[in-house]
Amino acid sequence: MCIPNRLLDKKTRRFMALANISLVIGLLLWLFVHPSGQLERNCLHAVCGFLLGFSVTVNLHGFWVARRCRQKQT
Repeated sequence: MCIPNRLLDKKTRRFMALANISLVIGLLLWLFVHPSGQLERNCLHAVCGFLLGFSVTVNLHGFWVARRCRQKQT
């Protein structure tokens, strides 16, 4: 499903760009960073989980805002 940018305000577009960047950073950290100790693995898992969760939350909020702001068909 595409979200038309014309239906979103400037603040929502910025948050969605930030969410997409956090998705990329979270996935890249998850795939390419291999810490040696258990504490470092736990911290990496927490950071990646936060970034991916933030991305999912903001993108779903963007879908909700776009659906709520669309024009009524008469």
